[in-house]
Amino acid sequence: MELSEVLTLQRIQGVGNKSLIALIEYCQANKLESLSDLQKLDFSQERGLKRASSAIEKFFSAGLCDATLRECKTSLEDWKSRSITVVPYGSADYPSQLTALSDPPAILYCRGNLNLLKAYKSIAVVGTRKNTRLGEAITRKTVEYFSKKGFCIVSGLALGIDAIAHRAAIEYQGTTISVLVNVDNISPSQNRPLANQILEQDGLLVSENSPDSKVVPALFAKRDRIQAGLSVAVFAIETAVDGGTMHAVKAAKQLKRPVYVPDAVAAKYPDLNENAISGTQKLVNDKDAQAYSRDSYELITQDLNTRASEYSRHPQGSGRLL
Repeated sequence: MELSEVLTLQRIQGVGNKSLIALIEYCQANKLESLSDLQKLDFSQERGLKRASSAIEKFFSAGLCDATLRECKTSLEDWKSRSITVVPYGSADYPSQLTALSDPPAILYCRGNLNLLKAYKSIAVVGTRKNTRLGEAITRKTVEYFSKKGFCIVSGLALGIDAIAHRAAIEYQGTTISVLVNVDNISPSQNRPLANQILEQDGLLVSENSPDSKVVPALFAKRDRIQAGLSVAVFAIETAVDGGTMHAVKAAKQLKRPVYVPDAVAAKYPDLNENAISGTQKLVNDKDAQAYSRDSYELITQDLNTRASEYSRHPQGSGRLL
């Protein structure tokens, strides 16, 4: 099935992310090569497609397919002119590690080095927008060490810890991936120059939302699962108990990937009740994260190298579908 046809399916009102993935898998399993092959099928009894079956039927019966397909072809040409690459679920470039998510993105929109999507040696370094100076120093040290050990740094380009992590990766000649709400309309706007720096250093910008999507708050929380999905571990540097960083932590837990937070005592935080570390402290106390310090780096690296090697030998998911 052509990429423009996958995008056409995505634009059917009533076909959500999970339904689109189910459609892609159905087409592969049944060796359907074009949209025309779908028109005569009844999806009402197909697993994962029961809810979307009526929407699909209405789409075709209303004669919307041809016009939508033309729109999608035009969009692809436009995005290509802006150096945006579209990577659908199941394609050769789609990162197999994301398929372990309960709700993997059906389509990724990318700018930059696509090879980083298959960088199994990747860690997410994330945290609060309202970081402390000590949090900045810990972020830089963490990124410096792991960048020099060959790990790609994944973060979200937000103000605070995220931006510090990206800048440190660039400074230490490492690679970095920024998971965004929109790869064309960078938010926050203050970090647009940083996004350009990431691209200049052969990094990658990636989003599950099309370049025509509006940047709305709910999408920031949703994208955090992708940060965890692309990474062998999440390093939550600083976060409040109710901070957005917790979305990435939750995803890592569901994926059974380790979560690390700085050892607040070893780091010599002057106030252990500081709001910026209230979340990380709770994660340790609840045994949902492991505290780390510079003395832990070597052991952590050994574990993460083993995990990355295992992922590369046994990639999760259903492999190449398109």
